[in-house]
Amino acid sequence: MATAAKAIDTDYIRRAVELAEPNALRVALYQNSGDEEIAALPPAARMTPEQKALLINRAIDWLADNASSAELPEPPEAELRKLMTMITGLEMSEVEFEARRDLAAFRPFPCAVQWQGEKPDIPEDFRVVIIGSGPAGIVAGVQCELLGLPYILLERQSEAGGTWTINRYPDVRVDTPSITYEYSFEKLYPWSEHFNRGEEVRAYLQHVSRKYGVMANSRFNHDVKGASFDVARNIWTIDVDTPAGTEQIEANVIITACGTFANAQLPDIEGVHDFGGQIVHPSAWPQDLDLTGKRVAIIGNGSTGVQLLSTVAEQAGHVTVVQRTPQWISPREKYGSPIEPELAWLYENMPGYWNWARYAATAPLFDIDRLQRVDREWQAQGGQVSKANDDMRAFLTNYIRQETGGREDLIEKLIPDYAPMSRRPVVDNGWYRALTRDNVELLTGSVGRFTRTGFAMADGAERDFDIVIAATGFDVLKYLWPARYKGLEGQDLHDTWDAGDGPRAYLSMMVPQFPNLFMLYGPNSQPLTGGTGLPQWWLIWASYAAQCMMRMLKEGKGRVDVKREAFERYNRELDEEAQNWLQMTPEGGIEKNYYVNREHRRLQVNAPWLSPDYHRMCTVVNWDDLELS
Repeated sequence: MATAAKAIDTDYIRRAVELAEPNALRVALYQNSGDEEIAALPPAARMTPEQKALLINRAIDWLADNASSAELPEPPEAELRKLMTMITGLEMSEVEFEARRDLAAFRPFPCAVQWQGEKPDIPEDFRVVIIGSGPAGIVAGVQCELLGLPYILLERQSEAGGTWTINRYPDVRVDTPSITYEYSFEKLYPWSEHFNRGEEVRAYLQHVSRKYGVMANSRFNHDVKGASFDVARNIWTIDVDTPAGTEQIEANVIITACGTFANAQLPDIEGVHDFGGQIVHPSAWPQDLDLTGKRVAIIGNGSTGVQLLSTVAEQAGHVTVVQRTPQWISPREKYGSPIEPELAWLYENMPGYWNWARYAATAPLFDIDRLQRVDREWQAQGGQVSKANDDMRAFLTNYIRQETGGREDLIEKLIPDYAPMSRRPVVDNGWYRALTRDNVELLTGSVGRFTRTGFAMADGAERDFDIVIAATGFDVLKYLWPARYKGLEGQDLHDTWDAGDGPRAYLSMMVPQFPNLFMLYGPNSQPLTGGTGLPQWWLIWASYAAQCMMRMLKEGKGRVDVKREAFERYNRELDEEAQNWLQMTPEGGIEKNYYVNREHRRLQVNAPWLSPDYHRMCTVVNWDDLELS
C-alpha cells in the first residue's frame, strides 16, 4: 500500500491537501497518526501561518506513505467526543454530543434503528405503505428494509426523486454543500460538483433506491387520493389512482413522505386566463421551451427565481424580474464549481477525511441561533437586532453594492427592510449581476392584473411578454394535500386542521385520532437551528415511526396513537418557544414570511427547539405520550 502511495506525485498530494477543509484534515490526520503535535493545534480560524504549514506538510508526509481507501470504524465515545471537539474548539453537552455524533457518519446506518435482541415474528398480513418516493420516502423504505418490515411505496410520478423529479428548470441545484445533502449511510458518493445540479441529485436518489431495495417495492404512477381508518381491524384502506384504474390498498401503518414542496402555488391574479402567451411554473418546466429572443418575465425572487435568472437572461431577448419582497441573498464558496480531482482523491485516499469534512461543513451552523434572537440590550444601544445579526446585515448589504457595481437605482430596491436569517436563506447564482445586464430590468411591487399581451403592475405600469415564468413557489401550508385522510371517527384531517389554527402535529409526525399515521416533514418539522441537514432529519423521523412499529409488533398491538393531552401540551410549548425567535417579530418581517402562518400568526413550517433538544425528542420516544392498543 505504501509503495502505491509513493507512486503518487507529492505535488498532487500537496494540491489535494491545500484544497482540503483544514479542520477536517487536522482531525483525520490525528485520528490516523496519533500525532499529538497535530492535536495541539487550534481550530483553523485561529492557526498562525506557521501552524497551517505544519499541518499541510505533516498531512503530505503521512499520505505519501499511508494513503488508502480503508474505512475507519466509529471511535470509542471518549475519543469520538475529543475529535468532534477538535473541529470547533468548544465542549459539548451530552445532548449535543448525541445529536451530532452521527454527522461524521462512521456507523453503517447512522440515525437508523435496528432490532435489539430477538426479532419478533412479523404477521404475514402486516404491511407498511409509504407515500412519496422523494428523499424522505426513500429513506423510510431503507428503514423498513433494515427491520425486515413488508412495505410498498406509492409514488404519483413516473420515477423516484420527489421534488428533484418535478423541478427541472435551468440550473436547478442544491443550495447546501453536496457532502451534507446526502444520506449518511451511502458513503463517499462521487459527486461532481460542490453544490450538485438537480439531475445529479435525481440520479443519486434513484441509485440509493435501487441499491437498498426500495425501488423493487415501489409502484410508480400511483396517485393516493385518500385513506380511511377501519377501527374494527386497525387497518388503513387507501384509495389509489393507478394506470389500471382505481385500486384500494390496505396498510397497518402509513408513512407519508409527500414533502413540503409538493403543491405548486400558481398566480391567482385577475385576468391570468386571458394572457395569450405562455405561463410556466418551474416545477412544470417544458423541456423544449425555447427562450431565444423572447420577452420573458420572472415573477418571484426566492431560491428558484434566483437560480434561473442568469441562464434565462443569456437566452432571452429581454427579461423583466418582478420582485415583491427583497431577499437577503448570500454568496456560497464554490457554488457552481466542480469538485477538484485532487479533492476527490483525498476523499477516497485519506481514511476519515470524508467523515470529518461532513462534520466540518455542518459545524459552523451549530450556534446559528445567535443570529436569530433579538437582543434588546443591543437595540437599546442603537443596534437593529443583535451584534451578530447586524454584522451579517452589513456584510450582505456590502455584497449587494459590490455585485451591482454600486448602482444606486438597484441598491435602494434590493436591500430588505427586515433582518437576515428570518426567512429562508437564498444563495446567489449570479442574480445581482444579472440585474445589471442591458437586457434585464427589475420591477418592484405586485402584479395587479394580466392582460392579453402581458400584465400590469399594481402601480399601473404595463409590459408585454411572450413567456411568464411564475417562480411563485409552493403552498407550504398544504400538508398531505390533496389526499384526504379519515381517522378514528371518520373525521377528515384537513377539516380538523382547518377548524383550528392550521396544520399541527405532535413532533411534526402524529395527530390524535389518526393512529398508525406518521408524517415525515410535517407541520413544524425542520429546526431553525443546529446545522443538521434534512437528509439526516428524514432518517430520524423515519426511525421514530420505526420505533413505534417495533413496539407494536413486540407487544402484539394493532394501534399506536398520540394522546390528546400530549399533542396539546407539545403544541402549547411549541408556540411559547416560537415567540423567542426573530421570525415572529416585526424585525424579522413576520408579515412577509412563509415560515409563519400569517392568518393565525404562528410559526408553521419550522420547529422552534434548539436542534439537539429536538433531536432528543425525536430519537428517545416518550412512551407516556403515546397510547398502544
